[in-house]
Amino acid sequence: MDGETHRTQRLYDMANQIADNLEHGRSDEESVAEVASHIRRFWSRDMKESLFDAVGEGELNSIAEQAANQLAMEYGSK
Repeated sequence: MDGETHRTQRLYDMANQIADNLEHGRSDEESVAEVASHIRRFWSRDMKESLFDAVGEGELNSIAEQAANQLAMEYGSK
C-alpha cells in the first residue's frame, strides 16, 4: 500500500470511528449532524476532499457516509 492510499484509508477509518463514537444515544439525524460538525471544524480542506471521494464507495459506515455526503454538497464537491 502506497503512502497516499494508506493516508486515505486512515481518514476513512477516522470518519467511521467518529461516527461510532458520536452516534450513541442520538437519532441518526443528530448523529449525522454531529459527525459533519466535527469534520467541518477539525479537518483540513484536503482531508475533507479525500473523504468526499469515499461517498458511494462502501468505505464508510452509514452515519459517516451521510455526513460526508452532506459536507460534500455544502462544499460543492458533489
